Amino acid sequence: MTVVSPTPPGPVASSAMLGRALRLSLALRLALLFAVGSSLLLLSLGTGLAWMLRAQLEARDHEEIDGKTELVLHLLGELRSAEQIDAHRTRFTDIVIGHPHLELGLREGARWLIEPMPEIQALANPSRADDVPHWPRVGTYRLGADIWWLRRVDFIAEPDRAFTAYIGVHVNPAQQLLARFIKTMLAVGGFGVIASTLLGWFVARRGLAPIATIAREAERVTADRLGEAMRAEDAPEEIRGLVAAINRMLDRLSASFRTLEEFSADIAHELRTPLNNLMLQTQVTLSRPRSKEEYQEALHSNLVELEHLQRMVADMLFLARADRGMFELKWEMVDLASEARSVAEYFEAAAAEQGKHIEVTGSANATCDRTMTRRVLTNLLSNAVLYSPAGSNISVRLTQPDAEWAVVEVCNPAAAMSQDELRRLFARFTRGATAGMSDGVGLGLSIVASIMRLHGGTVSAESVPSGVCFRIAYPLARAAGR
Repeated sequence: MTVVSPTPPGPVASSAMLGRALRLSLALRLALLFAVGSSLLLLSLGTGLAWMLRAQLEARDHEEIDGKTELVLHLLGELRSAEQIDAHRTRFTDIVIGHPHLELGLREGARWLIEPMPEIQALANPSRADDVPHWPRVGTYRLGADIWWLRRVDFIAEPDRAFTAYIGVHVNPAQQLLARFIKTMLAVGGFGVIASTLLGWFVARRGLAPIATIAREAERVTADRLGEAMRAEDAPEEIRGLVAAINRMLDRLSASFRTLEEFSADIAHELRTPLNNLMLQTQVTLSRPRSKEEYQEALHSNLVELEHLQRMVADMLFLARADRGMFELKWEMVDLASEARSVAEYFEAAAAEQGKHIEVTGSANATCDRTMTRRVLTNLLSNAVLYSPAGSNISVRLTQPDAEWAVVEVCNPAAAMSQDELRRLFARFTRGATAGMSDGVGLGLSIVASIMRLHGGTVSAESVPSGVCFRIAYPLARAAGR
């Protein structure tokens, strides 16, 4: 027959048990912790009380055997012969009257003048008399089913006369009292642990009830009810911060949903116009036979709309990837002034047709992604050339005011705008009053803001007496830390 030894629990079993333990309810965890704490407290108290009781009982027995020993020595000092002891035997026997747990024996040589119990006589045999310790020490002996403390006292009355006394105390009652006390403490302690566990579980359940209420309220939260905040003032102080954090999370989700809804509506609106143009142009072209030149003209017109759609989709994909941090930037030290002059040269011809002039001044260097930075400058200068009046001067100023930031400002003449209008410039599908003159889709400044967020920088717009200034700032220290 093959005997298979049990396999000890391995790491998988241990992990499973740990997982089950961690899945316990919070109320049960608190109750168990309360039970463990109560058990340790009761165990400490019980141990201390048992030690004190034992010390008190032993001190009482020591006091009693010491007192009887002194009394025996006093009598032996008065009665210095066996004849006197025999004549006054009652004075010795009276010592144990009323003390059934006391034993007294007295002998002279091998003759017992006062006989103790047989078990003590056996221990007091002259051949092994030294087995019993001499006063003031005490020996512990099991005599039958009982435990006794026993000591020996040698008294020399005369040079040729010596007496030996044996005093014993039956300590079983004290031991039994201590044992009963320990059993009672264990029973009471066990009941106390069970009661404290149940009480702790009840208190924890009642104390954690507000969390269950929060959970029920959170289950009722839907996309249509994100604006309904939970009542933090009704929550206990310990979880009021949790409720406030949940309310802030709901506010952020509500704002995100509103932004998403507005973005979806804007996309639908922006896509509808080129799609309608394509459909109308195609329907008109197919309404009757046309010449080759007319078909070519219609296809060219459709191609313009398709290119417009392509740019819109590309910009939206760029914004979606930027918002999710899906771009891997190529960090390098970039001369911002050189990049600004290169972009300005590209727009110089278009600006010159309307009598506009682009001027680049200053210098600055930053650790950034060169391609992304060129796109930021391109979008800003494109807007400046597009929306500034004819004959305007467009300025690009580069500064490095301190060791923390590299700043680029693109300014152009424009009508005064309020702070709300300036903030809305960076919203998606936002175009200026002359948007009809261009084929833009209103995503340029949104892309600028997204690129600057990727760099850890900032972008802002400010209305100045001479027009509007867009300011981008690259953090030098953060970029260098990369």
